[in-house]
Amino acid sequence: MEQVVEIGSAGVTLTFACAGRLPNGAVELLDVTIRDVDLQAGKSVYEGYSDGFEQLARFFDELAQSWRGWSGEPVFESIEHDLRIVATHDGHVRLRVRLWQSTDPDGWTLETFLRLDAGEQLTQAAKDISALIRG
Repeated sequence: MEQVVEIGSAGVTLTFACAGRLPNGAVELLDVTIRDVDLQAGKSVYEGYSDGFEQLARFFDELAQSWRGWSGEPVFESIEHDLRIVATHDGHVRLRVRLWQSTDPDGWTLETFLRLDAGEQLTQAAKDISALIRG
């Protein structure tokens, strides 16, 4: 059964689904979909490192561990720059998510914001993403 993780609220969601694993079990391809009020876009995002999307799981783990807040703007960016997530904290966690058609320099780009509660909602997102990535 394909595992799907959806995070977000207020009609804006970010969905991850495993689309391919390396021989060592690491996720190397994720289907990523952004849904906003009047639009939807998705693409397969490749992560060619031997540990696959482990950096994405660590990114969310670190946000959840720092749920009371952090300085600066932690960033996750895929190897081909077609998925970028920037986190800020203002009592809630705001994720600026960009999905880009990197195969065409003039291809489409979609950027939106997700808001997560800093406590339980962020913790659950980190657990779900970890389970998807780490199996």
